[in-house]
Amino acid sequence: MYKLIASKPSVTSSYVAVNGKVLKILSELQGIEVFTADESLGQIALKALETGAVKPPSVGIKITEATEADLCAAQKTCPSKTLELENMIAYMKASNVPQPEPGPLRVEIVNASEMSQKDTVLRVERDQSGKLTGAVAHKI
Repeated sequence: MYKLIASKPSVTSSYVAVNGKVLKILSELQGIEVFTADESLGQIALKALETGAVKPPSVGIKITEATEADLCAAQKTCPSKTLELENMIAYMKASNVPQPEPGPLRVEIVNASEMSQKDTVLRVERDQSGKLTGAVAHKI
């Protein structure tokens, strides 16, 4: 295939604050590409459009939580956004309050009378990190 028209991909990044986190948004735009079967057809635009292939533009967007290192790197590559990025870093640091760990999970069997005598209930024990530390089976 002979490439008639090709545009370079364009990648941009931006940052936005959401619920105490700074998100990093990467978008990639792949422009249009036009191909023909061979180079001689590429010389004649009409033939190229009749016999070639057109790949439509595509956009890829990736959203992840930004790190302070991401924001500092962006300051170096985009000096015009330094003030905005410094504000994002300050926001990130101010919002970086540790969240409390979720409490233990409690499961209660409310229909024990409906269970047959052959049923077995398993009691699971976990440590504070959530790692399984033991299990006990009870016949009902």
